[in-house]
Amino acid sequence: MKVVHITPTYFDADSLIGGGERYPIELARSLANDVDTTLVSFSAERRSYRIGKLKIEIFPARRLIHGSHLNPLSFTYLNTIIKADVIHIHALNTVVSDLACITARALGKRVFVTDHGGGGSFVLNQKLPIFRLYTKAIAQSQFALEYLPEIFKEKGVVHKGGIDIEKFCPAPTLPKKKQVLYVGRILPHKGINYLIEGFRLLNRNDYQLRIIGRRYDQDFYHYLKDLADGLSVEFIHDANDQQVLREYRQAKVTVLPSVHTDYYGNYTSVPELMGFTLLESQACGTPVICTNAGAMHEFVEDGRTGFVVEQNSGKSIASALDQLLQLSSTMYEQYQNHCREWVQHLSWQTVIQKHFNIYRSSE
Repeated sequence: MKVVHITPTYFDADSLIGGGERYPIELARSLANDVDTTLVSFSAERRSYRIGKLKIEIFPARRLIHGSHLNPLSFTYLNTIIKADVIHIHALNTVVSDLACITARALGKRVFVTDHGGGGSFVLNQKLPIFRLYTKAIAQSQFALEYLPEIFKEKGVVHKGGIDIEKFCPAPTLPKKKQVLYVGRILPHKGINYLIEGFRLLNRNDYQLRIIGRRYDQDFYHYLKDLADGLSVEFIHDANDQQVLREYRQAKVTVLPSVHTDYYGNYTSVPELMGFTLLESQACGTPVICTNAGAMHEFVEDGRTGFVVEQNSGKSIASALDQLLQLSSTMYEQYQNHCREWVQHLSWQTVIQKHFNIYRSSE
């Protein structure tokens, strides 16, 4: 079996790197351990390289449609489809997705899609019945499946996860510190302002809030800095993978406070289709707190691996933090054990086996 994954996200230093970019890479890397797998994406220049067994093919975009990094225009990448058995596209609403689906089906290939939200303002599927051509949609959460157009409801399946449980794991030699952790992009819909408000209400001077992530909205970042004035809050923007892993392992709790309606009143229909941060933290044995926005509640065992709280509420976050930080060492250890148990069924090993079953059952 030869599998080609196509992710339209523009691969350059200015791209918005989040779950929609990480998911196809991590899925393709896991699949590459068992079958011939290629990941296709786009940038200004042609590049070809490997990450382990995974082949990466970057094709030059002739232009960015309406200037959007999420909607590049290219044609040369279509050659990668010819020898493939399975085409897996990681966005519904881009021109390169539409072209790939049309070409693959014309060649008699099986075509799957996992949508990560977003896309371009101009797409071919607005005029043509392209969605009918997809073999199946594979959603990473029940929320993600329900978000898809109606035509995918009957030919959609949910495969939740995944997480590399060998990489993300506890380190018994690293002691827990009095730290509350956030890991993710610094954008308004991430709800970080409510986390800072909750941390202030918590009123625990012995704890530090550590916010790790790249700045994508300078105005919002400056607002957060002002909001954190007088608190023990540290912003870290250049953490590498090893530092993030260490932070997960040493934190007492990780919080992902995303919201549908942000501080500015802007509405986001898909703030989180999964939430890698939640899985990574739990895999490291660190309990989590998330809001009830998007799909996050599907990836936390409320009351056993952490808490799911009301969104847009610093008070709710403070209450959940207080509950976790007040736990006895024995009770906290139970949460840690539940975290590790909970992520087992969300591992990439489990996820890729389900993907193989779908790919083969559609032959």
